[in-house]
Amino acid sequence: MKILFIPHVPNKNVINRVYELAKNSDGIVLDWYIDNSSLKNKIFSQAKTLMKTISLNENFLSLPLLFKPESFASYINTYMLNQVVKKYKIDVVVNANALLFDVERIEVPVIYDLVDDHLTKNLTIGLTEKRVKKIEKDIKHARGVVCVTESIEEKVKKIHPKTITIENGVYIDKFKKARSLKKEFGLENKKVFGYIGGVEEWTGIEKACEAYKQIKSSDTAMMIVGDSKSSFFQNLKKRFKNDIIFTGAVAPNEVANYFKTLDIGLIPFELNDFTNNAFPIKALEYGLGGAQVIATPLKVLEQKRLPYIHFCPIEDFPNWMQKIEKKEFSYDFTPYSWQNQAQKLLQFIKDVL
Repeated sequence: MKILFIPHVPNKNVINRVYELAKNSDGIVLDWYIDNSSLKNKIFSQAKTLMKTISLNENFLSLPLLFKPESFASYINTYMLNQVVKKYKIDVVVNANALLFDVERIEVPVIYDLVDDHLTKNLTIGLTEKRVKKIEKDIKHARGVVCVTESIEEKVKKIHPKTITIENGVYIDKFKKARSLKKEFGLENKKVFGYIGGVEEWTGIEKACEAYKQIKSSDTAMMIVGDSKSSFFQNLKKRFKNDIIFTGAVAPNEVANYFKTLDIGLIPFELNDFTNNAFPIKALEYGLGGAQVIATPLKVLEQKRLPYIHFCPIEDFPNWMQKIEKKEFSYDFTPYSWQNQAQKLLQFIKDVL
């Protein structure tokens, strides 16, 4: 069975759910490039993607894609996708993208991968009412739906009965081999706080930086691993450059070392339907690295009862950052391996087909 995976957002510089599921099920991934750092870069990157030719390089598939206007673009893109499906004899499409294609018109069975709660209007991340309705329509025409959390599955089952939860995963072996980078950063005798992952405004990263600055001392350090060309993050780096280590983007095969470096990991996400129903991969990776975690009270994370995560409002982060210490804990991460999650997906596809 040949499976084509369509990511929500293409990004090879981070651990991406769709890429990892594809890798562990021997699938093909649709590849494109988009730069949202400025209007000029956005237009240029979209034009560059539109000029691509159809090609398959190893497990990455390229084809020309149109982005605007949305309704016309999805019509053209779906036509092009069907040509690719025929050319490369694709049996199933696993689609995590909300806008680029019309599931109803894809000529092979589609599994919709709902990587976040995209069924609730949220203008801060571009989820307009029109886009939510399109996602609902696509879900109805899919053969089955995969959700990243059980709380999202509860919503989806009102639309589509063939729905399953397959959460984000981790590479357990990589963390077993990981090493601390405290010596390289000159942090051997310090209590190291850290945030690793996306650095957009909704992640609460600015408030986490403010919290750390309140408790900063000669015995502490904080690092942020991740990057963005957005004006928000560039201004953040300038504001806290004397207080916090900004490492920039780190290659996925090296990031486990950075998790291993932290004593305390931070998940300061703002609370809304989108974040409350999310299961961030970093919640597992911090634990695999041996860190304790301070997080805002995200609904899904609270339900997981992970023994190393401690919840408090963002306003209380400074208090918790002062009193919490790294300590040993026991937890079996095996059910969350990417290999295990990919096997769940393959079995689900066979069942719904």
